[in-house]
Amino acid sequence: KKEKKEKKEKKEKKEKKEKKEKREKKEKREKEKKRLTNRNHFPVGIDHFSELERFAFVDRSLFLKDILCSGAKHWLILRPRRTGKTLFLQMIESFVGVSTYNGRFRNIDFRSLAIGTRKNELCAREQTLSIEEKEELEELRTTWSKRSQHPTIYLTFHTDKAPCTEEEADVYIGHIKEKMSKIAKTYSRMINRELLPHDLATNLERMERLDLDYAWHSSLSDMCEIVAEFYGKGAVILIDEYDSCLNFEKKGGMHPKVKVFLTALLCEALKSNCFVHKSVMMGITRFVKNGLLSGLNNLFVSDVISPGVLAPVFGFSEDEVDMLVKHKQISNVSRARMREMYSGYIVGNARLYNPWSVMYCLEGKETEAFWSASGTVEGILRKLKSDFSTLSSVAKFWKGEEKVVINVYKTREVFDDNDVLLKDFFWVTLLQTGFLTVAKPNRYGTKSLELKIPNKEMSEAFENLLSGLLPGDKSSEDVKSFLLSFATSGNVTDLVSAMEKVLLASSSKNLTREQSYHNLLFGMLYSSLPDWIITSEGESGHGYFDICMIPKEKNKKFAVVIELKHSLKETETDLQQLANLALNQIQKKMYTNAVKEHKNITRIICLGVAFRKKTLEYVVKYENQ
Repeated sequence: KKEKKEKKEKKEKKEKKEKKEKREKKEKREKEKKRLTNRNHFPVGIDHFSELERFAFVDRSLFLKDILCSGAKHWLILRPRRTGKTLFLQMIESFVGVSTYNGRFRNIDFRSLAIGTRKNELCAREQTLSIEEKEELEELRTTWSKRSQHPTIYLTFHTDKAPCTEEEADVYIGHIKEKMSKIAKTYSRMINRELLPHDLATNLERMERLDLDYAWHSSLSDMCEIVAEFYGKGAVILIDEYDSCLNFEKKGGMHPKVKVFLTALLCEALKSNCFVHKSVMMGITRFVKNGLLSGLNNLFVSDVISPGVLAPVFGFSEDEVDMLVKHKQISNVSRARMREMYSGYIVGNARLYNPWSVMYCLEGKETEAFWSASGTVEGILRKLKSDFSTLSSVAKFWKGEEKVVINVYKTREVFDDNDVLLKDFFWVTLLQTGFLTVAKPNRYGTKSLELKIPNKEMSEAFENLLSGLLPGDKSSEDVKSFLLSFATSGNVTDLVSAMEKVLLASSSKNLTREQSYHNLLFGMLYSSLPDWIITSEGESGHGYFDICMIPKEKNKKFAVVIELKHSLKETETDLQQLANLALNQIQKKMYTNAVKEHKNITRIICLGVAFRKKTLEYVVKYENQ
């Protein structure tokens, strides 16, 4: 009876313990949910990690251990713009940086964040942990041992405009020197120079006073040695927007002067430097791996194709968006609409929402195109207007008429010292910048990846790009309205009004030759009139017409043939005369033959159009058949 009683008590004790653990886990989950619900607003436009505590945000602090405990010394993290890269760098700086440096950023209570609560949870039941949990706890303890222990050097290469001229290159390099000087001034207020070797103290003083004769390409390396010498711990280098200075119109990807300076600055600091504990660089493209640091073999790269453990960091999962929506208690924002607009990005095994658009949507309670309207796409527009082959491929891809497949291995070899090597560079750029995503996760050994448009926000962005407009441009609605009116009535005035709207919304830099206008109009028509066959540079009669428009619906009885001309200078031929020349070319070379095989067409609109900058003149003639 005694044994039976002890056995029963043991069983009850075990059940009680299990119930307690179950209750604690439930409380932990509830606490995690409530952690977001004690704040009323979302961090829209917040530019520093230290400010996040006042808002509802998705905690990424657990991923600190993946950076700080990994065997990789140098990280290169590549993600699209506005996905939280800068905040992630600032989180690292706030966690590991010595407390006396930028003190106001060190007041964050990491104990209340996921990295603290998870450690406490595991410590509370340390005796019953699984092998995996014991390993996790060990990593968390190692991570916490680095809290406020390392001097940090945070440097951004940001610039609003990539240097094109030698003067601009000198100004940009000067800004980098000023930033290094500012870092030196900050540390000089905390460092006792008498404790430094004479040469290091001298270098610190020269950086501080922005000595023009100082070897500035060694400044980052020297700064690492200075702080490591004083604090007795290796420096943590954090570099943001390393590829901001890229200019793909320059041979080699950037101005030669900038490239030489940054290559020396980074290579001296990161190659075999015993004074560096960790380095993390953030950007969008892989240029640093192939152009600036091609000799750095131990650089660990996490990008949208091979993200590794950081796959879920720079975006929101379905569950995280659900949690944010419940927190805000929003009833007038449809979750289905949010999913349609902002989800669909596949990064590793994670399916993610665009975090920027989600935050703006929840704060403003509207599902609009936030991310696509927040950045410049001039480079993409310039490519579409100058290269009809690319424009045609993009148009067909957008409509689902053509697939795009890229070679996985070649995406890692975009540049050599002088030229772009990858013929699919345009598509890889769209993938890296967030306009596209992979159709399915990249598996080990996969040689090629199919790309897709992730969601409706990006589909609308492509439609605007094809129309020659910036994503989010309000002119797109007017253009569509005019074109739909023309498609119904055949009123040429509506078609011309759509052309004029697009011209006014376009950048003059992209309107330099006839092909620019040709591509602009083709993209506009192709994207806005899905029920029409839009053909460009087709053979007909005795030559090749510019654009031909034929309705797919048999009940529509009119088609259009358009010929374009371009005048560069105001002193050249009158635009009206050029428009007449274009119309005469349609008739003389019998371009309307392309339409005559369509028996349902009874009227052909022949349209000659002449352009100069953002103005146009046109002449129209109707042929009956």
